[in-house]
Amino acid sequence: MQASLTKFPQGAPPAADVSQFVIEGIAPARVLAPQTVEEVGALLQEANCQGWAVVPFGSGTKQHIGNRLKRLDVALSFEHFNQIPEYEPQDLVVKVQSGCRLATLQARLAQDGLCLPIDPPWQDTATVGGIVSCHDSGPLRFSQGTIRDYLIGVGLVQPDGTWTKFGSRVVKNVTGYDMCKLYTGAFGTLGVLIDFYFKLKPLPPFERTVVVKLKGLSEAAEALAKLLSSPLTPAAVELLNPSALEFVNRFLPLTQGQPGYTMVLRFGDVENAVQWQVEHLEKLWSGLTAQGVTVSDAAEQSLLWQILREDREWLAQPGALNAKLKLNCLPSQVAAMVERLESLRKDLNAEVQLKAHAGSGVIRTYVSFEESASAVSRLSQEIQNVRAALKPSRGTMIVESAPASLKASIDIWGYDFKDKTLMQQIRQQFDARTVLNPGRFVV
Repeated sequence: MQASLTKFPQGAPPAADVSQFVIEGIAPARVLAPQTVEEVGALLQEANCQGWAVVPFGSGTKQHIGNRLKRLDVALSFEHFNQIPEYEPQDLVVKVQSGCRLATLQARLAQDGLCLPIDPPWQDTATVGGIVSCHDSGPLRFSQGTIRDYLIGVGLVQPDGTWTKFGSRVVKNVTGYDMCKLYTGAFGTLGVLIDFYFKLKPLPPFERTVVVKLKGLSEAAEALAKLLSSPLTPAAVELLNPSALEFVNRFLPLTQGQPGYTMVLRFGDVENAVQWQVEHLEKLWSGLTAQGVTVSDAAEQSLLWQILREDREWLAQPGALNAKLKLNCLPSQVAAMVERLESLRKDLNAEVQLKAHAGSGVIRTYVSFEESASAVSRLSQEIQNVRAALKPSRGTMIVESAPASLKASIDIWGYDFKDKTLMQQIRQQFDARTVLNPGRFVV
């Protein structure tokens, strides 16, 4: 290996440095921080020759997602790829390197009233490369889509060390395959992502949040159906179960009385349009609601959506094992799946908090349960049962965060559809020696 690639002197790096790159108890033999694309290519060429397993590493906020790695020889740090090389506000396009933090990018764009309209967890520390690799998203996906919808160009180093570019900085329709979409959500298994071109959007001039406690789960299902068929255009639609509402109220008291199923809606537009939507929502849901609260204070709105977006506090329940299950289904299935997931409370004697991107059919489930082999076994079996129920509609359940005992007992992805064979063929074509992230993804 070229000496210029080595972050540390010959021999094992200091433990204090390596500890930042440990993934689920697996420490890399070496941490490297290349400074140029050529150095990344040279590293991957050497990795192919030596059979090393290489894991691209930004801030590490997404490394817990996926199956346990089979091997980890080199952690590839992106600390030197953290710039915004090109930015033309009038063109609504930005070029950003993989190791740049999303918060850094958003702060720069906000100076011109612009944004990349995504809000994944770990927004303050996550890097753009990690978000693209994991296709991570948050409440805003209901109206704004995901980061894949804004990616128009990508530069990467293929597993054999070849530098490749797809797309461009120009927002236009083209014929042929959209290779940007292939690399988004591939969990770093098809190439090392170096930089991206994104199209941008203006920040909304005015925002207001409405918190509505429904009379019950059936009323919540009816309210969601009415909303989705109405002319209203909220930016985000979140459904909380009673335990999740109780959790939110600890940080920001929103509702009074007994906690219940609650919808949280975010509206962003010119002020008159937002006001009309809030008033129309009250008429639309007449007879279904138990309590309604409008949050207009900017600081309170920011805090509320931070709580709904992030995972950290939800996964920090003391004295228990904590897991996050991410379920994808049709919006019409959300209420039924919420009811089913809440049965885990009784089956496992567990705390179950649900916050769903209801309009998108994504349910994030936080389960805090006792540390025992029987509890892990029961939870594993229920995950399999839910996956079987979702299969006819191509729904999925991913174990996104979990203790080692649960990860060891079940396939994290549980992906079992016909296109899995195609995914295997693509992986074999791009990375025949399984150099990048071996074992982590579906294939």
